[in-house]
Amino acid sequence: MSNDDLTNLSPAEVYARLSPEQRAALAQQFAQGFQQSDHPTAQQLAQVDPKDATPEHLAKMHEHAREHHPALLGVVMDHPVATAALGIFAAYEIEKHVRKNR
Repeated sequence: MSNDDLTNLSPAEVYARLSPEQRAALAQQFAQGFQQSDHPTAQQLAQVDPKDATPEHLAKMHEHAREHHPALLGVVMDHPVATAALGIFAAYEIEKHVRKNR
């Protein structure tokens, strides 16, 4: 599957393509951002241990950030791991969900 096809996958499917180390790096970025929020879901997601982050955890983090913290989603999608491993998916998410909210 080409990188262009990643935009047709769910976030969980995209995150499943990452190594555990890559997932941990992105989960750490999400968790740090969520610690600044008083939203109950953000606080719960901030407690996920990055070393144990599953594709499903990352998908929940992604969806919550998309809905409630678009700037954080932009930061995570701009992380070197996201841009290198997820390429077009990261760019698509930044354009669709972050820049439209500015």
